Amino acid sequence: MKNYFYLLICLMCFILVNPLTHADDTSSGCGLGWAVTKKNSLLSSTVRAYTNSTFSNTIAMTSGTSGCAKHNLVKNKKKADHFIEVNYNDVLVEMAKGKGEYLNSFAATLGCSQKDYESFAKFSQKHYPKLIEKQDAPIQFLKQIKSLLKRNPALEKSCQMTS
Repeated sequence: MKNYFYLLICLMCFILVNPLTHADDTSSGCGLGWAVTKKNSLLSSTVRAYTNSTFSNTIAMTSGTSGCAKHNLVKNKKKADHFIEVNYNDVLVEMAKGKGEYLNSFAATLGCSQKDYESFAKFSQKHYPKLIEKQDAPIQFLKQIKSLLKRNPALEKSCQMTS
């Protein structure tokens, strides 16, 4: 009898806690669970979570083949991080010049539209001495340039940084 009681307690914990672990999911809904129920309630969230975890469709969900293209795990929010780590020196050289393909590509990873590449290049060239003054790591450099962009209303609006 004790075993059934413990099993019931574990099941209740799973039912109550499992949907809360998915609370930060702001996607439009995906996976087999969303085919079962689309209503947004505690019960339907539990059914979706149970269905998605029971029928092992997590690979399809995270790869985007199960209607999950908007899921947070599928989004690539680290483009700028990866780009600056790989191309840091080339970006610095072109930033000092105030033009170049690496600099344009860097602007693109920050969400800048093509029409604003020249403005971004001039902006980064102007702030170049300040940007390289204390920088020894590409990610710190990226954080600093994002911080500077937030202080420039025109570029902050046009360069909607996604990462």
